[in-house]
Parts: sequence; structure tokens; C-alpha cells
Amino acid sequence: MKPILICLSLIFVFSATVSADEPNGAKRNYISFALGGYVPSGDLDDEGYKSGSDFAVSYMSPVKKYFGFGGGIHTYSTESSRTSADIGNGEFAALGIEGLFYLQLNHRRIQPYFALGPAIYFNGLEYEEDADDDEIDESGSGFGFVTKVGVRAFFNKRFFGGVVLKAFSNQWNVEIEDGKDKSYQFGGGVMAFELGFTF
Repeated sequence: MKPILICLSLIFVFSATVSADEPNGAKRNYISFALGGYVPSGDLDDEGYKSGSDFAVSYMSPVKKYFGFGGGIHTYSTESSRTSADIGNGEFAALGIEGLFYLQLNHRRIQPYFALGPAIYFNGLEYEEDADDDEIDESGSGFGFVTKVGVRAFFNKRFFGGVVLKAFSNQWNVEIEDGKDKSYQFGGGVMAFELGFTF
């Protein structure tokens, strides 16, 4: 994480010294679409869940030169084939709703940014119980926090592309065998490419 923050700081300083002819995305609304890979947290990794996919739609509204606020919706999923785990040998999917505060350079052609905020998740889990191979279907809500770092580059005054790294938590209590509840961390990390526009 430290090298990422150092690189982001260098890009931030560099882009602050380069002025565009006109503001890029200044005082406009940002809409972006991101597609990338999801890497599960340690809890899910222990249960046999592997890397999956992540898709997100985000909104951001700039406030002056260096701040913004917005939110996003993202969905991700992963699968496990480990039969010896409590919730292994199954599929997990979630839909998350994020509320984010942004720190970024709103008037530059290259715009590094950092975002932080809370999130709520709607989770679904299907897995087979070891004892009799009955399929268990669980659903419920989880809560967590999101941290994003990324860089956007404008192709023109309206359209941009970029790369984003995201770390997030999604804590959820799941009822496992014998009616016992167990808390799992269903979060993880995402690396994604984004495309978007301002209006």
C-alpha cells in the first residue's frame, strides 16, 4: 500500500504543475464504469474462494478544485470448490452501495484521486453442507468501508479513462452447520479499468 501512495503523491504533484487550456471535468458530474478482478479477503481465501470479477458504476460531483463527493454501486462474485470448509464448495455474490468522499485534482487533464467512505452490501451465498450434501442458501446484509485510489486521464473535455485500486470490507454473520452463526469478512481488493464521461 505504501508504494501505491508514494506513486499517487508523485502523480498528484506532477499533474498539479501542468495546466490544461480549459478545465477538464470542472464543475461537472462524473459518471464512470469500471470492470476488473476481485481478490477475496483472508476469510474467504481460507474457505477456498478464489479470484472473481467486479463491475462498478460510480458517480462523483466535484467541489471546488480538490474535493468531491459521490457514490457507487458495484457487484462482485467468486466460487469455491473446497468441500472441507464450513461455507466452501459454493458460490458467493454481492451487490454493494457506496457513499464516498473524494480528494482529487478536478481541473487537470490527469486527475489522481483518493476516495473513502462507508458501504452496505446485499449478500447471497449458496454452498453444500458436508454431512449430507444439502445445498444451503443464505442471504443477508453486510457493512463495511471502502478505500479507492486511482488516476483518470481525459481524452478530451468530456471523456476519460483510468485505473483504480480498491480495498473494502464486508462483514456478514452467516448461519453455518448446527444453527451456529459465524462472522466472515467477505471483502477484499479490486483492480479495475474505468471509462467515463462528464456532463
